[in-house]
Amino acid sequence: MTASGDGYYAEWADLRREALQYGEERDFLRERRDELWQTFLRESPPLGNDQYGAELEKRLPGIRDALFAAFDAYIDEVGGVQERLRVNAVTYEGAEGAGVIPSSRSV
Repeated sequence: MTASGDGYYAEWADLRREALQYGEERDFLRERRDELWQTFLRESPPLGNDQYGAELEKRLPGIRDALFAAFDAYIDEVGGVQERLRVNAVTYEGAEGAGVIPSSRSV
């Protein structure tokens, strides 16, 4: 999207390319989240047999759940940006193809 004196011109191909990059980032984050989950499963319980280990063992499910909830919220946000960019690209491409938005003029 570029600014001009008359407004903005959206290049739908650029929007589509950005949407793909956000989709790749979302997929990358999902893979890292899944790897972290597998680490939790594989290393559990990573706690000692003392009072500190016992206390951490009590708190670990809440800590883990909060961590993954935050991870999932971030992944959802990245996915939302990806989807909005994709929809905008389709909208601009359709408008340009229908002659509603001339490709040489600012929107």
